[in-house]
Amino acid sequence: MISFNFLNTAMIASSGQSAISAVNIVGSINVLLIQIFVAVGLGGTVLIAQYFGGKQLKILGQVVNGTLFGAILTGLGLAVIFGILHTPILQLLFGAAAPKVMDDAKIYMLGVLASYPFEATVEGTNGCLRGIGRTKNSLILSSTMNGLYLIFNLVFITWLHLGIVGMIIALNLSRWLAAAFAVWMLSTHRDLFALRMQTLRHVDFKMIRRVLTVAVPFAAESFFFNGGKIIIQMMIVGLGTSVIVTNAIANSWTQLSEIIPTALEVALVPIVGQCIGRRNIDDAKKLTKSFLGLGIVAFVLVDGILMLSFNRGIQLFSPAADIVGDIFHIYVIFAVMHILVWSFSFVLPSALRAAGDGKFTTYVSLLTMWLFRVVGGYVFGVRLGYGLIGITVVMTLEWAIRGVIFVIRFRGARWLTKRLI
Repeated sequence: MISFNFLNTAMIASSGQSAISAVNIVGSINVLLIQIFVAVGLGGTVLIAQYFGGKQLKILGQVVNGTLFGAILTGLGLAVIFGILHTPILQLLFGAAAPKVMDDAKIYMLGVLASYPFEATVEGTNGCLRGIGRTKNSLILSSTMNGLYLIFNLVFITWLHLGIVGMIIALNLSRWLAAAFAVWMLSTHRDLFALRMQTLRHVDFKMIRRVLTVAVPFAAESFFFNGGKIIIQMMIVGLGTSVIVTNAIANSWTQLSEIIPTALEVALVPIVGQCIGRRNIDDAKKLTKSFLGLGIVAFVLVDGILMLSFNRGIQLFSPAADIVGDIFHIYVIFAVMHILVWSFSFVLPSALRAAGDGKFTTYVSLLTMWLFRVVGGYVFGVRLGYGLIGITVVMTLEWAIRGVIFVIRFRGARWLTKRLI
């Protein structure tokens, strides 16, 4: 998914700085909103994993109903609310952007919102599949959705030169087809879920509430965390269009090294969840430690490759010569902190959430994001004039603070006292 995002960002860059700036601006809002119904899928993952690990299979079909419809209704609600309010929201958050950038952002945001109910279907299905350990099928579903997105972007952006409108068409077509594929995939796994397809003909609001109860800490953590990132994005917008472009390209390049550790972050939830369901605490701890080590090794290898290939690879974005140096400096900061603290800040809390300790991770993320990253980013990036470099340093230091807190929590026993089933 990150690789597809990398290539799609490179393609839209051919439509000019206004287009890539608009996509980057709306992208920060999009990440915030998508993570809310992704959290619903994750809530389903935790419940399904624990029931599956505890051999309580008869209830799985009901959890699938609550997860799928909970995600769809959440996605639909977000699409309607933010669709109605898209203009004042963009003006409030990014009113300092150039008029052309703002016009493109409004169009792109409406197009993105139209895809939400369908992407929510995919994310809800993925959450269910991961809960029973069918991560290969989740991979196939996500790869199909994003592969179609890439192909349609080639057609509508690269060949037909439709720019932002082309990206909107590609996004929605890929999500519509993927949603249909998701429903088919649930049908093929109905025996494992003890699922009768007529179970999905009626919305089980009681089970939706159960799933949402588990998902709320995940959603709240994501909302506050990504909300803070939007505040940071507002600061970056105020620094000018070239800085927006620098940030967009640097983040796309940086995310390539996060592919394997992000996968570990997601995969650890059903693994630890099933261990907790079996009351096998030793395995939960051992597997978590092994995932942390693997995440660090992955960063050493991938960031090393990206560092050596930077000069050639970055040309995919056709960046202006005067921003290449800034992009490299930002990437170096990220690369160092990836190895030192990223896994402790992002992979480790997945184990805590899988055990039911989601409220703790939410409170920690809320406090460190808003008290350190947002305030620190403003002080160093804006007030003291260190710009994007200052904001990046503060951001990565916030990873370190969260990582230390999660390590202390993991070494204790309180995270193992939270029961969900």
